[in-house]
Amino acid sequence: MARNALKIGSTLAYHSCHSMPSRLACLLVVLGAAGCFTVETKYEYPDDLTHPDYVKRSKAVKQFAAEKDERQLPRAFRLLMDSEAHIRAIAHETIRSLTPENRDFGYAAYLPMDVRAGIVARWEAWWLAQKNGAEAGDSDA
Repeated sequence: MARNALKIGSTLAYHSCHSMPSRLACLLVVLGAAGCFTVETKYEYPDDLTHPDYVKRSKAVKQFAAEKDERQLPRAFRLLMDSEAHIRAIAHETIRSLTPENRDFGYAAYLPMDVRAGIVARWEAWWLAQKNGAEAGDSDA
């Protein structure tokens, strides 16, 4: 047996059962104090629809979905290419619900990026045609 090895059944002073309740109480005090100093993240809708932080984008897309804010459709089209699948899915369902006949151009959040990019281009062209008062003339895929 090595010289510095502990023998079975031996205890170390700092692992003593007698000091455990006081250490636990101290830990609870520290954690409780830390909870008093949490930082609230500033959140701004609709600007956060394009924020680099996915948490802010996620909150913003949920608000977009709740409000069904048609003014944000151009920003929402870009969310269809988001790196986070849940953001893409929420954006898609909301966009679809805001369009005539639940238009979707064959989009699905799980499609490969290049396929989604083509569909997003179709969405943007459709939106531009709608904005200009012209009929898109493009049928759903």
